Amino acid sequence: MTTTAVKPSAVPGPVRRVLTTITLDYLLSHLGYFTLLPVLPLLVPRLDAAAGAWWVGTALLSLTVAVRAGSLTCGGLLQRTSVRAAMVGGLLLAGASFATLPLVPEMWAVVLCLVVAGFGISVNALTARAYVAVTLDADADRSTVFSAIQVAVNISAALGPVVANLLFDGARYGLLLGLVGALYAAAAVAVTLTVPRGLRLSDGDTRPPLKLGLLKVVVTDPAVRRVSLLAAAGSLLYAQFFSALALRIAELSDSAAVRAGYFTLNAVLVVVLQIPVTVWMNRDLARGVSPMRHLRLGTAVFALSFVLLGADGDGLATAFVALVVFTLAETVFTPTVSTTFAGLGGDRPVVEVFNLRQVATATGESAGSFAGGSLFLLATAHGLAAGYWFTLAALGLLAAALVRTAPKGVH
Repeated sequence: MTTTAVKPSAVPGPVRRVLTTITLDYLLSHLGYFTLLPVLPLLVPRLDAAAGAWWVGTALLSLTVAVRAGSLTCGGLLQRTSVRAAMVGGLLLAGASFATLPLVPEMWAVVLCLVVAGFGISVNALTARAYVAVTLDADADRSTVFSAIQVAVNISAALGPVVANLLFDGARYGLLLGLVGALYAAAAVAVTLTVPRGLRLSDGDTRPPLKLGLLKVVVTDPAVRRVSLLAAAGSLLYAQFFSALALRIAELSDSAAVRAGYFTLNAVLVVVLQIPVTVWMNRDLARGVSPMRHLRLGTAVFALSFVLLGADGDGLATAFVALVVFTLAETVFTPTVSTTFAGLGGDRPVVEVFNLRQVATATGESAGSFAGGSLFLLATAHGLAAGYWFTLAALGLLAAALVRTAPKGVH
């Protein structure tokens, strides 16, 4: 199991088949996503010259909420729909919405397109992760595929920012967004060719997934509450990467190469680090260590990266050192979120389990995106950038310290 994160030929047949489907999906769709996301805070004012700081934050918030929570509105439908149809439909919806952005006249329409695109991404993401959970039973196998998602996403993230900054600096916004749409369409074709026909997420479920009752479960179930708290806290910190950190690196350097290099370095480091990190985490899981321990560690290391930024906010070199620490946290935290929520299954339908994940990550990333897109700009304007970074660090360390024990039912 030591190299299963990126070598499908080294794993059993069922894991290999799932790896092929999920890797193609995430590689292509996220090449589109990361061709847009690094420049989105800068692109919004270009799409509408009247857009100020609050509109930038609102646009980022709207996309993040839709990406993380869009599928909550259609859980029952997704449970009954074939896996292939749900994934393909979500990808095509996202691609069409992104490609439409240059054609819309005002900021409210930009936000609407981002919401629709985020909904499509959410549907695809939830269905893909649920497909992993219903196909594979072992935590280590699931961790392998979820870590492979990290590798695929970050190969895309290594290339996307380069293309994004080249096209953005050339003011070729229509070409940039058209390319994003085409990549989502290519991902839909790949899914059509690789996902088994007729498989539904409801196969084996004994009841339909909860809807509004999910919020009650998050509050009343101790296991879900602990996992959700950590997932939300870590997601809030992770969301700074394409909001506050994107804006900060743009302030520190007006070089397109430096800005692209910042995002590409993150992606390359994830690809390099994810294999040994996954090997270590899988060994822990095989020994019975709770995934919650990895969630706590990832959240705490995120916080440490912001301590560095707060201590030397004007240093470009420090920003890159902080990025290395941030990336290490990402390789631990991100795949573990899905593994931990999958362990909450029991008699819950798989759609419900991953909707619980969506609630937690949507809460954290939405708050983080808005803060990073609006509050960071306001803090910087008032000379309070260091306080912003230290506040984030305190929130992360507090969350990691509060959730000390593995919740019942998470193995």
